[in-house]
Amino acid sequence: MQLSGFGLSDYRRLLKTALDHDYEFYTVAEYFNTSSPETPSIILRHDVDRRVSNAISMAEIETDLGIDATYYFRTSTFDPAIASTMEAQGHEVGYHYEDLAKMRGDVEAAHRRFATNLESFREHVTIDTVCSHGSPLSPHLNTDMWEDARTPADYDLIDRAYNVPADDGTSDRVYFSDTGRDWNVTVPGFGDVHSTDDVVRTLKSGQCQDLYILAHPSRWATSRFQTVERPAWDFAAETGKAFASGAHSLQRTSGRLAKQTRVVQAIRTLSSASPRRER
Repeated sequence: MQLSGFGLSDYRRLLKTALDHDYEFYTVAEYFNTSSPETPSIILRHDVDRRVSNAISMAEIETDLGIDATYYFRTSTFDPAIASTMEAQGHEVGYHYEDLAKMRGDVEAAHRRFATNLESFREHVTIDTVCSHGSPLSPHLNTDMWEDARTPADYDLIDRAYNVPADDGTSDRVYFSDTGRDWNVTVPGFGDVHSTDDVVRTLKSGQCQDLYILAHPSRWATSRFQTVERPAWDFAAETGKAFASGAHSLQRTSGRLAKQTRVVQAIRTLSSASPRRER
């Protein structure tokens, strides 16, 4: 975990470096609609899990620099006025779905909820792509709702954000994610990338021509208080995720850890007791 390098000034510096080195920026939808993406290029995505105000600040920086990005909102973070403003600025707005987890693994119920929420979002903005939310307190992976015959096209969607080829052997595009406050990626010809300074050096090096960057607004400090509070909160959150992931793995593989054991109840209790934040 990196204790520094995740402030708005760091984010602006990262974007400015990319522009200075002639990177073309794409939203997720723009990338899917482009037959021959420019090189070098960056697909820029944000999962708005919490702290909508941080997302607004990041969007303003991007707008000021003439960059368009994709913002995926959960039902708990979606605000029609804010989403409409972002769309007017040129950003893409998408649905950050968690319907299978919310419906406790019921695929039919998940699709019904997905359709309802998608329609609700579309009353205010255009939704062309969606992205699953990783619900760490649930044993259900939201992407699994697509294992039946239905596809995004059934909902008049272009595709899902995870279907951009990156780090899978079919593309040279490298996936960068700030999850855990550590970019934690190895770039061929450059080396390991952990800090935001490393990302900047990678852009300057010319060793990574095509990137897919995921930056969670909730991880980027917008004040002195958040500079201290964000690393502490992220450390606690990542520890909780690891604990929950291990519990769910046991539940799925051996059946020894049922949904209502004291361990899972404790995790859910801690989650519900936490102050509501805008991931």
